[in-house]
Amino acid sequence: MTDRFVDLEFSQARWLVFTSYLLALIVDTMMIMQQGSLIAPPFSLLLLMYWTAQFIKHTHFFSAFILGLLMDAMLQTTLGAHSMIFIILTFVMLRYRLLFRSHSVIQQAFVIAFYLAFYQFLTFLLFSPSLQTGEYLLFWSMPLAGMIAWPIIALALRWITRKLILH
Repeated sequence: MTDRFVDLEFSQARWLVFTSYLLALIVDTMMIMQQGSLIAPPFSLLLLMYWTAQFIKHTHFFSAFILGLLMDAMLQTTLGAHSMIFIILTFVMLRYRLLFRSHSVIQQAFVIAFYLAFYQFLTFLLFSPSLQTGEYLLFWSMPLAGMIAWPIIALALRWITRKLILH
């Protein structure tokens, strides 16, 4: 990454962050309406992790809370449960974001897979989903799908940020 991208301020990219969150919520809604919601990672969480790692001066706890509430509303789960999970994962990302940023995108994908596995574990504990026999493999393979999606998301957002904001 260039030094200009490291020094990016939140005020410069605010509209890009909000637009990406909106698009992630739309994609999450489409996945929930389809039957792919078991294997599809929560894209709002992936984008939250990306933006949390990019902006050093902001914590993104409020964004995590709001995105979690919207996820609860979409999934019709207990209000605040996804907010709690998103805030826990955001806190862990904040603790290790400088180390996370120093990794290559492929290494970041493995870290994201660990975060998504923790997300699935908390989801399994809090919501105890009633899964059919064949759905357990799909449910627990979601971190692998997130690991595959991470390089695409990270590189696309990096490219968009460089093109639209820095140039």
